This record gives sequence, C-alpha cells and structure tokens, in this order.
Amino acid sequence: MCRMLAKVSLTPTSILDEMLLCPYSMHYLSKNGKMAEDPDTHGEHNDGCGIAFVKNGQIEIHKRDKQHTWDNSYKLIVENVQSQLFIVHNRKASKDLLIDEKRSHPFFYHSFAFCHNGSIHSLMDDAIDNGVTDTELFLKELVDKAENTSSQGIFNSLNILANKYEFSSLTSLLMNNHELFAWRIYNDKNKERAKRFEEYYTLWMKKNEGSVVIASEPLDNEHWEKLPNYIFLHLKPSTDRIDQFRKHITINK
Repeated sequence: MCRMLAKVSLTPTSILDEMLLCPYSMHYLSKNGKMAEDPDTHGEHNDGCGIAFVKNGQIEIHKRDKQHTWDNSYKLIVENVQSQLFIVHNRKASKDLLIDEKRSHPFFYHSFAFCHNGSIHSLMDDAIDNGVTDTELFLKELVDKAENTSSQGIFNSLNILANKYEFSSLTSLLMNNHELFAWRIYNDKNKERAKRFEEYYTLWMKKNEGSVVIASEPLDNEHWEKLPNYIFLHLKPSTDRIDQFRKHITINK
C-alpha cells in the first residue's frame, strides 16, 4: 500500500513544495500517511521511495530501498530537478513481497514509468514465485495487451484488466515523456470493505496556475477535488494549457 503524487505543468517546474515544503508533503506522508487497515490512523510508508520525471526528452527514475528511503541524495534530487512531468511513490509493501530498491516504484517498461497503490490478488502468487511485484506484472500486461500506446489504447487495456483481476485497488499513475495517465479504481463489491477502501485508495486533484497536481492525500489545506471511483484521466501539457480528458471504467458486477 502506498502514497503517490503526480505533477503536470506547462513549463519545467520544481516539485520541491509538493515533496518537502507543503504541510502534508510526500516526505510528511512517508511518516504519517493514512493506513490501509484503518484510514483514520496514520503511519509509515517507508518500504522504499522513488521519483520519475522527464529530462531532455527522456524519462529518468531514481529509487531508494527501505534502508535509504528519503536519504540526503534523494532529497538533493528533489531540491534541484525541474520538469513538466513527475510521478512519485512512497511504498508500504504488500505482505510477502520483496523489499529492495528494484521493487520500489516507479517501474519502467516500454517508454512508460508507472506506480500503483493496492494489491492485485490475481497476480500475487506469480509475483512471489518470481521475486517481483504484482505491480510489475500488471504494468507489463497493461502495455502488452494495449492495441497501441495512445490514451484510448491504454484505456481499453485497463478496462479489460479491471474486469479480469481480483484486487483491492488498481489505483495508479502512468506517464511517458509527454503525458500523464491517472486512474482511481478500488474494489467496492464487498460493502464491508468498500468504506475503508473509499477512504484509503484515493486520488485528489488540485489545479494551480500553470500546473495540475494529483496525490493520494491533499498536500495542503486548499481546495482539492476528490476523484470518483472508476475514473480514468489523461493529462497532456500543450503550449498554453493542460488538456484534460476523463473517461469512466466499466466494471461488470
């Protein structure tokens, strides 16, 4: 289980505020994020951390393991990097999965950086047997089964997988070198668990002048929009605006 962040901006910008300076920054959430077992409680999401961003037209990823999470070298990257696109992840590992730098998010596959919050039960046995994560297996299938890597191609593939897998949440952030995809999908079939999932597997969005920020929890006390379940977002910066497209994932119940 995890805390996540994405930022899209018209021009290259810093992510220092969101990562370190906001009242409920990602650094704060690494120690005080909502807990999946009881979202009214708060605790550590420190089983690793990672950041992906676009630099000189290419995706660059920096990750840390549990022993080095949020170390000085990671903070130095945060303090100095500027980009139009970021995704960030604080990890709280699912039971029985390896905890090391390779298993920290974001992951990279076929021009995409990706991070995820939740457990995909259908993939867990294969992940444990192969020393990887359910997230990595999901990313590979998502991209491989897409007819193309357009917004529609990713959406169609996601819609199929959301109806194929058993999961607590598929809530994720996906980016290439020019656009961001974000979706909130948690399992609401079990009404007893649905209330807890609704409070933990969240994505909140805040629109600023020249940028859009998406996070697992609001980073400050200003206005944030709580995204609904089964929402798929596509955000793409252009010359003078950030184009936003929304679609709804259809789950067969």
